[in-house]
Amino acid sequence: MDEPAGVIDLDDVREDRPGAMLRWRRAARRAVPLPGVVVLVLLAAAVGAGVAQRWEAARQRERQAAAVSLFVAVAGANSGAGDGERVTIEGSVAVVNGGPRAVEVAGAGVVADVMVWGEHRIAPGARAWFTVSATITCAEDAGSRPLPVGLSAVTADGVRRPVTAAIEVGGSSWSELVRRGCGLSV
Repeated sequence: MDEPAGVIDLDDVREDRPGAMLRWRRAARRAVPLPGVVVLVLLAAAVGAGVAQRWEAARQRERQAAAVSLFVAVAGANSGAGDGERVTIEGSVAVVNGGPRAVEVAGAGVVADVMVWGEHRIAPGARAWFTVSATITCAEDAGSRPLPVGLSAVTADGVRRPVTAAIEVGGSSWSELVRRGCGLSV
């Protein structure tokens, strides 16, 4: 069929060189094997899942390295004296590490009603004893309310973090010293 002059047939892929074909046409006509595509997609999904799992595991390790969970309890009383307004107790407390990693625990280093002396490395689930000096203001509920205690802990990631815990005085060896020092009846 003869075409009028000046009309171009876009479906005609013949070129000036016999048998030549554009590269992109050749690639477009090439059949891609379906099993190869499936294997490639599955491989990409597996690699993506592996990377996501490693990233989440790293985030979990970071969270554990920064975790601090300390519990404080009265361990003993060496002495106690009071003047009816305040009672000062020299004694000791036990600090238990309830976190997932070891921590380096010390007193907060600031003047407070409960001063903690010493520094100990405490493994997970382990305890350490600290010397304390506590000043308790006499009131009707003195000895029955918890006392705040400030500590500092260096976590596994190397960061020093302030920690505030509470010491339960009621029912401990300190409660009798508070009652006597404040002149409270039983």
